[in-house]
Amino acid sequence: MWCVPHPEKPNHCLVLLDTEGLGDVEKGDHTNDCWIFSLAVLLSSTFVYNSVGTIDQYALEKLQYPFILF
Repeated sequence: MWCVPHPEKPNHCLVLLDTEGLGDVEKGDHTNDCWIFSLAVLLSSTFVYNSVGTIDQYALEKLQYPFILF
């Protein structure tokens, strides 16, 4: 997490939050991934999804899992 002054709004702070990805094979705890993903989305006004390669149908289906579980 990084807090930096907002480049366009004086007296505002821009918070950048980097979280782990979905489906960490070493951890193997899908529930924890869903909680972190959901919290990041709820706290964000802008969400950036970083993907290896292009965003395909499989990637979109993977994004819906946290919302189905909760």
